[in-house]
Amino acid sequence: MTAKILATFTCLLLIPLSVSVEAKLSKKEKLAAAAVLAAAKNKTKDKDSANATRLASITVSGVEGELKKNIELHMPLTIPECRADRAEVKQFFTTVKKHLRKASRALGYYDAEFRSGGKMVDGCWKLRLRITPGRPVKVVSQNIQVTGEGSFQPRILEILKKRPYEIGDEFNHQKYTDYKTSLSEAALSLGYFDAEFSKHIITVNPLTHQARINLVMNTGKRYRYGKINIDQEVLSDKAIRKFLILKQGAVYKTEDLIRQQQLLQQSGYFKLVKVDVLHDQAKNNQIPIKITLERNKRNAYKFKVGYGSDTGGRISAEMDRRWTGNSGKKLKVKAQYAENLSGLSLKLVSPRKNPEDNHLVYNFDLKQDKNGDVRSRSINIGGIYTRKHDNGWIRTESIGLLLDKTNVVGKSTNTLLFGVGLEKTSADNLLYPSYGWRLKLSLKAAGKSLLSDQDILQGEILGKAITTLGKSRFIGRFHLGATAVNNFGNLPKSLRFFAGGGNSVRGYSYESLGEPDPERPGKVLGGKNLLNLSLEYQYPITDEWSVAAFVDTGNAFHDWSDYKLYTGLGVGARYKSPIGPVRIDIGFPRDDFKDPHLHLSIGSDL
Repeated sequence: MTAKILATFTCLLLIPLSVSVEAKLSKKEKLAAAAVLAAAKNKTKDKDSANATRLASITVSGVEGELKKNIELHMPLTIPECRADRAEVKQFFTTVKKHLRKASRALGYYDAEFRSGGKMVDGCWKLRLRITPGRPVKVVSQNIQVTGEGSFQPRILEILKKRPYEIGDEFNHQKYTDYKTSLSEAALSLGYFDAEFSKHIITVNPLTHQARINLVMNTGKRYRYGKINIDQEVLSDKAIRKFLILKQGAVYKTEDLIRQQQLLQQSGYFKLVKVDVLHDQAKNNQIPIKITLERNKRNAYKFKVGYGSDTGGRISAEMDRRWTGNSGKKLKVKAQYAENLSGLSLKLVSPRKNPEDNHLVYNFDLKQDKNGDVRSRSINIGGIYTRKHDNGWIRTESIGLLLDKTNVVGKSTNTLLFGVGLEKTSADNLLYPSYGWRLKLSLKAAGKSLLSDQDILQGEILGKAITTLGKSRFIGRFHLGATAVNNFGNLPKSLRFFAGGGNSVRGYSYESLGEPDPERPGKVLGGKNLLNLSLEYQYPITDEWSVAAFVDTGNAFHDWSDYKLYTGLGVGARYKSPIGPVRIDIGFPRDDFKDPHLHLSIGSDL
């Protein structure tokens, strides 16, 4: 069969085209012959292609720095092949010079000269291009103005202060383009959708190497929000309106739209939030807004197993019912079983007029505390009203009925507590701050005439600060507390102060420091007052890991005129996890380095 095919192939080459021999071959033999022809033809073609696809080399000289980079970016992607004819090479240089002349002028070189040449070396073109940039054009004047209603907007005035050039600067087209863009974007973000440049002229004199800028933008009238339509199926109209910061008739600002989207996303009710600005429906300088909301899953569940140096081993389950009705109330349930601290917590969160900064929480807490030498079982029923002020301070007001049985007392106590608090956090990054601080103040009171077993007044101040020096990071902390009470022995454990543990004096066990119990040697009762001070040093060894060294001192005690402070020293490691720093510390009591304590914790340093 093969011999027949080869014979046929030979015949096809020798017999004149006018003679037909196909009639003598079967269909199968015809296909085989065609395949042989194609293979031979492709083999020859591939051999020629391998030589032809080699590209010429090109060397560019005479320029450096920013001009060289810009010229390299404007080089054509198509380079002549090794065996290209002279006409093709000549056309290539014509195209190159056209592109590079634009590249040079973009940086102010208007009289740049280009010399080209080349020769065949070992069967391939070696091309060269030498550039003489010449004298750059410099800016001698710039008239930049903004007119119209938006000319006095702070954001636009800030841009006007930062002119694109100083007189005498080399003229760079990109700076001019970027500056125009920044003005346009600022106008659009503030709602000046009709803003336009009435003048945008660059006058360049190549002979004197001078450039003059004349740029004038007219903002036109500012647009306002028109009708705001909301498409959602979760909350009542009254409830969803609490989450609206966009108001019909208010001036347009892009920041408002971003805040609106974030607020609705963070509410937890919706898994998809879409805010559309309907420019094509704008009338009388008012733009309608359409908000489309896709409901989230109603319930979310979490199950956790873990260990904490303060709680011991623990297992917990949480349910978050994102809404209990169309009023927007949320129910949060958490149950935890742990070696030292078990409990059940129910919270009903009711959004108020401004849900982002204002809400009321009704809570029920059932707790069994086995930590330290003092144990207790308690029920706390009450409510906390939280409001965030414009200056960043968060104010809380609370009332709660505490039913407690502390083992030292041996009987149940009733305490109706009223509380107020102030708190503020300021940081460059809330999760991993380089600089920042936090201050928290609280005051609690109970009266014997108001459903309480005794009079109680308690205040606390907690402060933290973080600063960075080079690669080093420093964290300082203090915690002060004071209590006025008739009978400390009847004070519930949750109102007593203790020291020791990962967030107190490291080097001592959790709640191991306090006034000694005269009836139980070696045991502590806690204290009326508290003083904790801490200083920590951190140094990074990788992007994720840091080492730390710390010194803590503090104690819980009764008398400010007669108290003892305990000091712990230690080292630790810090890991940057997605949910906050993970801290692993080994602390030693200053007077007993043979008694190390391991402390584990996670969460923001502030």
